[in-house]
Amino acid sequence: MHSIIVLASEKPNGVILPADINEVIWGSIAFFIVMALVIWKGGPAIKTMWNGRIERISGELDSAQAARTQAEADLAEVQGRIANADQERARIRSEAEQTAAAVEGQILAKADSDALEMAGRTAADIEASKSQATADLQSEIGVLALGAAEEVVTRNLDAATQNQLIESYISSIGTQGAPA
Repeated sequence: MHSIIVLASEKPNGVILPADINEVIWGSIAFFIVMALVIWKGGPAIKTMWNGRIERISGELDSAQAARTQAEADLAEVQGRIANADQERARIRSEAEQTAAAVEGQILAKADSDALEMAGRTAADIEASKSQATADLQSEIGVLALGAAEEVVTRNLDAATQNQLIESYISSIGTQGAPA
């Protein structure tokens, strides 16, 4: 209770300043000294920190702008490539169709050439076989004629003998068969 009495005995505070003016004066002096020390010692550090932050934010904004510009350029390039890809695909398809048509023409020409060549070789083979058969037949006829001439020479040639000789010659040719 004693402390209540002491507090009650003091004068009430004023609206702007407390009742004890000495406390306001010394408190103000201490505040200004602390503020002067903070400004004197901490001011450059705060200013450096503040400027560093401004520079960092400015650098980040610049790099973000550069990244945005690069991204827009990349987007334009990709869109250009997509457009070019459609044109390139059409060009490649056209070239492939032209190449296929050219190859088809070459294959057909080669097939026609091969067929004509084969027909020519076949005709030549047939002609060679025909010539060989004719030569073999002539050779066989020569041998048979020689054999008939020997028979004629060895026998006496009267009319009956000559007829008999011709008939036996014809029958011997018929039994031997025609050469192929």
